[in-house]
Amino acid sequence: SRVDAAAAGVADLHLGSDRVAVPARLATFDELAVVHDAGYLRALESFCEAGGGKLDPDTYARPQSWDAARSVAGAGLEAVDALSRGDGEVAFVIARPPGHHALSDRAMGFCLLNNVAIAAATLAGRGERVMVIDWDVHHGNGTEAMFWNDDRVCYVSTHQDGLYPGTGSVTDVG
Repeated sequence: SRVDAAAAGVADLHLGSDRVAVPARLATFDELAVVHDAGYLRALESFCEAGGGKLDPDTYARPQSWDAARSVAGAGLEAVDALSRGDGEVAFVIARPPGHHALSDRAMGFCLLNNVAIAAATLAGRGERVMVIDWDVHHGNGTEAMFWNDDRVCYVSTHQDGLYPGTGSVTDVG
């Protein structure tokens, strides 16, 4: 329902021909490995292929989850490529879950892959300066951890203090 609500919000903007829909694709293993540990990726793929189950108290995977997660990551990468081609000036990827809790070596908080980190690291790898603005009631601990020591990416989170995952103090500055 969140994806439907976001899509309806975009439709309400009546962008007409200014809106360019870009089809998603499956991100490759190497594209995912720009921020995720290769061992974690292989284990996640095998876990899903074996039928899935609980990865942690909040995160569940099914047999289809590996390709679904790769599709969402691929959508972000397609948006990056479309902007690089000059197909637009702004990209908005509607995806659930957003991925901001996934760490480099494990799933967390409903997130299997950190989609925004994959796109941001790809842009940074191309020499772009990147800012990720994460507005959500929860702190995007995974995205923050991935870029903590990376001066190519500025990560800013607005979130409610004291909620899951209990991180993101106002004094935390990478």
